[in-house]
Amino acid sequence: MLASLRPATAALAVALGLAALTGCSVSVTKTVSADTVAEKAADALEQEVGQRPEMDCGDDDIDFVAGTEVDCILSDPSTGSTFDAAVTLENVGGDDDELGVSVRVAQTPRG
Repeated sequence: MLASLRPATAALAVALGLAALTGCSVSVTKTVSADTVAEKAADALEQEVGQRPEMDCGDDDIDFVAGTEVDCILSDPSTGSTFDAAVTLENVGGDDDELGVSVRVAQTPRG
């Protein structure tokens, strides 16, 4: 009886090993720096309103995925007022140069 269990045990061990390997897939998400997102947002706003704001989107790298929304702070250089700004990543192509953004700026300044 022991001899008949060995092939089954070996088959089970192989099956468990294969299942473990397939369960350990690694997914890598490309990121973009917060400075790059801030730069792209400032570019977009400058084109839209004719004046370049200062943008701060933090320090953490951001997933380079379309639809990712980043909370940033816009500083108006002419008044010194700051506003919350939501920057959404769009057109995430092969590299940072192809990154497009849309920006929504709060109507009222921050407290």
